[in-house]
Amino acid sequence: MPKKNPSTAAQRARQRQATTGENYTTALRAETRPAVPRPAVAHAIFSAAGEGWAPISRQAERELREVWPGHPVPYWQEKFGDLCWKSVPYDAAPEVHAVIFRAIRQASVTCQTCPSPGRKRVVWVGLDWGGMPWVKTCCDTCYYMPPAHEIPGWRIQRSEYQDLVDSYEDRG
Repeated sequence: MPKKNPSTAAQRARQRQATTGENYTTALRAETRPAVPRPAVAHAIFSAAGEGWAPISRQAERELREVWPGHPVPYWQEKFGDLCWKSVPYDAAPEVHAVIFRAIRQASVTCQTCPSPGRKRVVWVGLDWGGMPWVKTCCDTCYYMPPAHEIPGWRIQRSEYQDLVDSYEDRG
């Protein structure tokens, strides 16, 4: 006889909502929290490094070697949550641009820090030097925004943060 499947987090949240009257979203978050809290990810500005984007950039470099032998060494960078290759010549062959655009499209839906699906999020970078809001592509697990009381100068930079959220975060 096959084993009965354990209930899903959504089913447990609905049961919790029915028995306690708790808000469904709150109950679901409580049911899906990791058992051990993950340490906050320290995001860096302009950095395209990370386990999520590394395979994408390596694959693009392999494809570039095939379509453009002797190409310059790629300088991958992150800008506004997108992967970009600085200093690619405008007159490069269409195949070269196709490889680069494919990597950019793939990175735009992949968490930069881990290989999970991701989306553009506004994070806070540089808490050690005061910091600033920055757009990164991350999954829900790697997304980290410290509480406002931990951010120096939050009152001054709150509008800049909100402008970035309004411009870049996908709420769909």
